[in-house]
Amino acid sequence: VVTFQALSEDYAKLAFICADRSIRFHAKFGNYYQTRTPKQGRDLVYSRNTGDLCVVGSSSEVWRLNLEQGRFLAPLESQCEEFNVCGISPTHGLFAAASADGELECFDLRQRKSCGLIQCTDADEGGLTSLRFDSNGMNVAVGSEGGIVRLYDLRSSRPVRVKDQMNGFPIIDLKYHNSVDGVRRLVSTDKKIVKIWDERTGDPYTSIEPGYEINDLCMWDNTGLMMLAMEHTEMSVFFTPTLGAAPKWCSFLENLTEEMEEQKNETIYDD
Repeated sequence: VVTFQALSEDYAKLAFICADRSIRFHAKFGNYYQTRTPKQGRDLVYSRNTGDLCVVGSSSEVWRLNLEQGRFLAPLESQCEEFNVCGISPTHGLFAAASADGELECFDLRQRKSCGLIQCTDADEGGLTSLRFDSNGMNVAVGSEGGIVRLYDLRSSRPVRVKDQMNGFPIIDLKYHNSVDGVRRLVSTDKKIVKIWDERTGDPYTSIEPGYEINDLCMWDNTGLMMLAMEHTEMSVFFTPTLGAAPKWCSFLENLTEEMEEQKNETIYDD
């Protein structure tokens, strides 16, 4: 499996991109349908407004599999040679794809044509490896192979903020997070560290270095809970109470943090 996408609110319907150029659809009982793409797919996203499953990969075309009609539609023609990742805005449905040459191209799925292209990276920085729209629909964040995160306003071709992860590893995931204190932060992840910082000022808030190579991050909005999938036999779970309370389904974390606050440990430093 290269990557997957949840098509429903729960795990009832899932779509997987596999290394044999196939797209496999799973229900709760398992695999029930599969089809193939002309070239190897690298990322996919589901457009709930049009019912299209958009797939990008080692091609200049964006393949659209309409799940209502059950067939491929005419692909979107791009100016880029190949894409690494794609994303769609949950607010207005704008589709964006990030290329291996460092270009970000946006498409309007209603008109089925490109509506803008931005060159994000320099020649020596490599391509784009991650992409994320925010919830208000006006901003988009992209991460590069060189470990640099850029925040864009969709109304401008210049980045609003540039943040270096300081490790030189590709950015594998970006997420916008709303905290209980009303501050919206960006969570950027490479294979070594997770950094949480203020999107307006760029000031760091905290960072997590689990000790194993990170593959993906799952984080709940308005809470302080996150899970890391790593090169390890177990998932790593981290809870930051200052970002938000624990979700209702794991409220026992609140009792654990209260017990930790009651235990006062005096730390003694040498010299």
